[in-house]
Formats: sequence, structure tokens, C-alpha cells
Amino acid sequence: MTQTSTVTLPPVVRPGAVAWTGDNPFIYLKTDPDGQWSSLSVYFRIAASKYGPGRAAVVVENPYDAAAGGARVVLTDNEELARFLVRDFVAKFVLFRPSPVMEELEYVGGAGFETVLEGDDWTELATAGARSVTMTWRGLGTPFAVDVPGPDSGTGLHEMFAVFRIADGAEVTVDGRRLPGATIERDFLNGRGQSAGMAISETWVEDQ
Repeated sequence: MTQTSTVTLPPVVRPGAVAWTGDNPFIYLKTDPDGQWSSLSVYFRIAASKYGPGRAAVVVENPYDAAAGGARVVLTDNEELARFLVRDFVAKFVLFRPSPVMEELEYVGGAGFETVLEGDDWTELATAGARSVTMTWRGLGTPFAVDVPGPDSGTGLHEMFAVFRIADGAEVTVDGRRLPGATIERDFLNGRGQSAGMAISETWVEDQ
């Protein structure tokens, strides 16, 4: 009589609803390496969410000084999605949490988007009429994958999966004006890296 063994496989389907999946690169700049962040910028290319697909370029200049003014704008082709991303995700990310201006961003709909790849440089352009945002990441590094559990993620409510490529440097231009400042080296996940990079195939799943 031949005996058969039963192999129990680990679960391969994550519980919890997928909030969104797509790309979410970032650029954080400082004019003084020892001072506050002078601007915080993120880009979204969403493949699927409860608000559908869409793209958004989010720029918050002088994020911690409401009186200082500056570029505080969101260019998007899906405003409902963009407002959801800013409200439920960006505003909860650790660098954005102290900002008093996250509810005062200007949303500009009907934007068009273009991606330009040149070797290890990556540029995202967003335009809506006379308004424009250009984000460029230079010298992108080797991809690495992460799985961040809910309590440690940016919202504290979602498990986050992504592939990252950290840049050597980056720049942001709004309406033809390059924002002042540069990236700085900082702690990032389990290592060190500049404060700009690509988050590719990023997926946020409601923590269970």
C-alpha cells in the first residue's frame, strides 16, 4: 500500500481590500540640510482603486509654514481619486502629518501626463492649461522589494508592498519655476539613501 503525504501550503491570497495599486515616486527637498523640508512632492500613477485609475502630481512647498506660501498644487486627471489619495494617504505619511496646509491644496483637473525615460533618469510631466509640474529622478539605483506591515506603514492601517529604486538626486519644477533645495541622505527602511526615489508596483492593502 502506497502512503501519500499531505503538504499544507501557506496562504497566498492576502485578506483585506486593496485600497490602491500603482506607482508612487517621491521627491523631498531641503534648502538647508539641517533645516526643515522646503518641499514635499509625490506622484501617483494608479492602476486600480475604488475611484478607478488615474494620475496625480502633488507638490507642497513650505509644508510646515502656512504663511510662507509657495506651490501647493495637485494636477490630476481624476480629481476624486486625487482627493482620496491626499486625504487618506499623503496627509498621513510621516513627513506630511505636521503640515498645516494639506486641506488647502489647489486641485487642477483635466491634466495630461507624459513619462520620459533616459537611462537611469526618469521624468514625469503633468500639464493642465497654463499649469505644469515636472518631476525628475536622476541616477536611479538597483530595485529592491519591501513588505511593510500595517503598524509600520505610512497610514498605520494598511500593509504596503512595493519595489523601490532610490535616486542619486532629483528636482521639481512648477509652472516653469524650479523649486529650491536638494535631496539629502537619510535613513530609509533598512538602510540609507537620498530623499527621492521611485516606488513601483506599490500596493496598499487594508490591514487585518
